[in-house]
Amino acid sequence: MNHHEPERQDTRISVAIPVFNRAEWIGQTLDHIFSQTVPVDEVVLCDDGSTDDLETALVPYRDRVRLVRIENSGPAIARKTAIEHTTCEWVALCDSDDYWERDHIECFMDAWKAFPDINLYFSDFRTSDCSDQTKFEQAPEGWLERLCEEPMEESRPFYRCRRPFLAVLLDFQACFQSCLVFRRSLYDELGGIRPHVARWPSEDFHLTARMAVAARAAIGTRSTVLIHKHPDNFSSDYVRNLEGEVRILMDLHNEDSMPGSSIPILERGLTKFRIGLFRAYYWDGQYQNASILARKIPFNHFRGRDWARRIISIVKARAG
Repeated sequence: MNHHEPERQDTRISVAIPVFNRAEWIGQTLDHIFSQTVPVDEVVLCDDGSTDDLETALVPYRDRVRLVRIENSGPAIARKTAIEHTTCEWVALCDSDDYWERDHIECFMDAWKAFPDINLYFSDFRTSDCSDQTKFEQAPEGWLERLCEEPMEESRPFYRCRRPFLAVLLDFQACFQSCLVFRRSLYDELGGIRPHVARWPSEDFHLTARMAVAARAAIGTRSTVLIHKHPDNFSSDYVRNLEGEVRILMDLHNEDSMPGSSIPILERGLTKFRIGLFRAYYWDGQYQNASILARKIPFNHFRGRDWARRIISIVKARAG
């Protein structure tokens, strides 16, 4: 049997790509997808009301992709639409300006063969603004050991994740959309992407966090994705990104579908992210926002410098 020949009936893989004004990049992204050592079965793009010449950029690929068009609705709705137009059991996500290494899908398949019960996989990756280190290499000491169920071995390419692993992600978020592969049934069981987060900064973490609570996951320790950072990326605005994460954690805390065991995790994460946002407001000179947010943070979580920042923020906010 060929090494890449499917051994199960449910090995078919769709790729879901949200697109908004990425005509300059989408061809290279698709070239990387269509160059996989394990071919994908379907590519679905959702055009989120692009105003550039996406049509021309897609001409060389039109017989290999399915294009769905919607009015501009935000990245979450575009991603949701693309996912929900897929027809395969597995869905791999890729943003319209990110690149997969040639063996990205092969690495997923190898991890799945090792752990046949998983319904979620994500890989390590690099970003264009920090290409000398992978994301996992930037993690705090001991982070991978807390994420993985089994003892770490230097040469091992994949591991099963502990269940749940939301607390570990809240300490260091290294599960990004373009690195995700999941069963469509997991997505459906979780209720999919929530439309109300469509235009929130960091909207993608809303789905990732719910998956981190419910999924049987594995990770690939090789970096098989390059994520591009652009000035117009939501992720390029640090303060805005933190605001989105705090908002998402508050929303998840209030969501009835979240299991009770996740509430303490969300509360700890919310306090941590609020402290991070408070500091970001202070460093950005947004003293009014910093003083308001400080009231929502328990006093025992402030450190010495945070107390000074809190006092300075209140004084400067009152001074107007």
